[in-house]
Amino acid sequence: MSEPVAASPEAAFKQQHPEKFSQYIKRHWTVFAVAYFGYVCAYLVRNNFKLTSETLRLENGWSLTQVGLILTGFTISYGIGKFVMGIVVDRVSLRKAFAGALGGSALVCILMGMVNQVWIMFGLMLLLGTIQGVLSPGSQSMIANWFPNRTRGAAIAVWNTSQNLGGALLPLMVGGIMGSSMSNRVQYSFWIPAAIVLVLSFVFWKFGGDRPEEEGLPTLREIYGKTGVPMAEVRPEGTAWQLMVKYVFTNRLIVTIGLINAILYFLRFGVLNWMPAFLGSEMGFTESQYTMAFSVLEWIAIPGSFFFAWVAVKLPNKQSLVGGIGLLILGVMVYAYHVNTNYTMLLIISGIMGALIYGPQLIINILTLNFVPLEASGTAVGFVGLFGYIVGELAANLVMPILAEHMSWSVAFMFLASTSIVAALLYFSLAKQEKTVVQA
Repeated sequence: MSEPVAASPEAAFKQQHPEKFSQYIKRHWTVFAVAYFGYVCAYLVRNNFKLTSETLRLENGWSLTQVGLILTGFTISYGIGKFVMGIVVDRVSLRKAFAGALGGSALVCILMGMVNQVWIMFGLMLLLGTIQGVLSPGSQSMIANWFPNRTRGAAIAVWNTSQNLGGALLPLMVGGIMGSSMSNRVQYSFWIPAAIVLVLSFVFWKFGGDRPEEEGLPTLREIYGKTGVPMAEVRPEGTAWQLMVKYVFTNRLIVTIGLINAILYFLRFGVLNWMPAFLGSEMGFTESQYTMAFSVLEWIAIPGSFFFAWVAVKLPNKQSLVGGIGLLILGVMVYAYHVNTNYTMLLIISGIMGALIYGPQLIINILTLNFVPLEASGTAVGFVGLFGYIVGELAANLVMPILAEHMSWSVAFMFLASTSIVAALLYFSLAKQEKTVVQA
């Protein structure tokens, strides 16, 4: 007679503690909703200046260089802030940090609507970037603490679409305000989104998620055993600094993910930021045509991300292979993009690029959380994000025009495509270790 199959840790816990398990299930969906819609709100008070910058420039007599300086202030402070605040997030209440940062961002956004001096606006952008640095590691840490291995990747993948939704909603709001007959339209482009976010920040303060054990609920390890959290056998010990050094700064896997993230940001902004100059001046497309291509890239990224979310469910510990394959195809699409002269093909290629930029980028978020203990999750997210903004986006703003002006656009985009291949190879180098640390 064969021996009975032992119940899984999840089944055993559910049988022994049905009420606690039911509470956890209900609560973890609430936490996800806060993490998702809270990050949508982050974008409603992030790009207001970018969308109104030309009107502000003309009204106040600012130069293009001054506008660029203000925008760079956010890029630098957000990159550094994401890292520093990621460290903070690991040591404070996730709920309070996340909701507080949203409220703080809204207040800064309101102040920005009252400013017409370059250096004051620059200072506010520095402050905004620092405060917003809490939001990505804070929301991802919520998910990491409430979702087990088999569903964490899918949850992060769906969460990743919040940036596309928020990024798409703000232009619609600002466009509606700027196209209205109300006075002080530029100011209201800051004030109305900020007022909405400020009110919602109180809702998120009430319903946001702290770590389960801080809410009197069982941890993922208690419910799911070794399939609950990555590196299930690891019990982190030491000071906060020692944990950061061991699991983040000297962790080959996290450093590799950081490099991939830098390349992905280079690819993302290398395409997006230079669409008007390349498609308009170089390739002869009209403003409405390249604006539509920009929009298609962002919108198709949403169903593309959902596709990668579905793959994450099917292959929870093979995300590095999925990301690598996606980036190999992206390299081909970047090459096709730079030689294409047909408008219909431009829209198709732009949509595919959107899916293949944001899809592998969400895998970055999944792998970052999978390669560190929960105690270092916020720090790891911030560290990887630092690579994206300080290395990747700045490189896109500087390297692409240098290559285009001193060589050619063809050289610039061939270089961009080649970095996609390099990132794919870096992804593949993580495959073996991923299977080891993530028990699905």
